[in-house]
Amino acid sequence: MTHPVPPELNPKSDLETAQSSSPTLWYLQYWPAILVGLLLSMGIIGLSAEQVPAFAIWLPPVLAVVLLLVAIITAPRVKKPQETPWDKREREAALLAPKVPQAEVSETTTPAADAEATIVEAAPAPKAAPAAIVAGDVDVLVLWGSETGTAQGLAEMTENKLKDAGKTARAVSMGSVKLEQLPGFNKVLILTSTWGDGEPPANAIDLWEACQKQKVDMSKTGFSVLSLGDTAYPEFCKCGKDFDAFLEKMGAQRIYPRVDCDLNYEANFDKWLSGVQQALG
Repeated sequence: MTHPVPPELNPKSDLETAQSSSPTLWYLQYWPAILVGLLLSMGIIGLSAEQVPAFAIWLPPVLAVVLLLVAIITAPRVKKPQETPWDKREREAALLAPKVPQAEVSETTTPAADAEATIVEAAPAPKAAPAAIVAGDVDVLVLWGSETGTAQGLAEMTENKLKDAGKTARAVSMGSVKLEQLPGFNKVLILTSTWGDGEPPANAIDLWEACQKQKVDMSKTGFSVLSLGDTAYPEFCKCGKDFDAFLEKMGAQRIYPRVDCDLNYEANFDKWLSGVQQALG
């Protein structure tokens, strides 16, 4: 199965070079070359030992050992770049995204009695607000928590696949629902990424805070969770794990086990979606 680039997988800024390792620790990249240079200096000084003080012979190896120790001690302290691989994918996709032409501007003139020219701009058509989600309208509520658009794109693919299978499904941002609404849905699927140090995406913060403060009876609701993350970070897929644990604690019935996805999420997403479709029947 091929996966098109999700709609918002093409926004952010170029942080990769700006947030690279600190300039004050430049020697961490070049200390092997510096070490070799010091050792060569020691050899050269050793060949002319009669013309230099005795302590100069030992100065290069001592400096080399000190540099090595400093590198070993400080390397783990270098702060990890803030740009995640999801950001990198989006930035690269943004470069390939077609540019939307600006609205054309036409200049018209009034009749001869009025010599002033006026500028007429084409007014953009207003966007219709999405209809409020109602429990009785859908078989499956697909909730997405996304900072950059990846989880949203997968949620919309999930909605389309379920519709193709004859289900009434709707993909909705977590920011568009209230916790007290969830028990009214027969099936709830959650697709969410994890941001920062295990934090929920921006559009999922309100819902997650409500989960920490309120209790709801979800014993009549079936659910499954797909979480997106990066194993390079300690809190891998924490947001998805948190929602999974909360729903289970509230009595919801897990229709398919949670699947945690690393950067190459395609295979795991296909596996999860196939399992969910089979569980839904």
